[in-house]
Amino acid sequence: MPIKIDKLEIADQMLESAIEEFLDKKRFFTAFNSAGVASEIYAKAIRLKGSTESQREVIDAAMALMQKWNVPDSSLREMKKIANRLKNGIKHFDSENDRYIELAPEEEAMYMIAEAMTNSEKLYRAQTHFHPKVYRVRTS
Repeated sequence: MPIKIDKLEIADQMLESAIEEFLDKKRFFTAFNSAGVASEIYAKAIRLKGSTESQREVIDAAMALMQKWNVPDSSLREMKKIANRLKNGIKHFDSENDRYIELAPEEEAMYMIAEAMTNSEKLYRAQTHFHPKVYRVRTS
């Protein structure tokens, strides 16, 4: 039977699942993907409230530094492409050349979880029992 559910609740579940996959099961690709979904849902809610999500803040900071250091200008679209390179690289498999990808799975999963957690905090979402464990990992 269909139910009506808040998409932010879905994001909360996805983030909790990502953290559990990362910490307890060491399935970094599953953690990366689940955290990515959560982060995107949170980001859309943040933008609807007229605020700026985590990834955009990082891109804006990078663009400001590039301007300060007189690095050739990049467009917002180019910067988003760079920021999403890994996520898109994993999911796109358009030719045999796309079959393999080089990455650091544990680090990339941690970065994506951190982005999702930051966006979750911007929306004042409740923390799960996993959050303190992640904070310990992030600071060690």
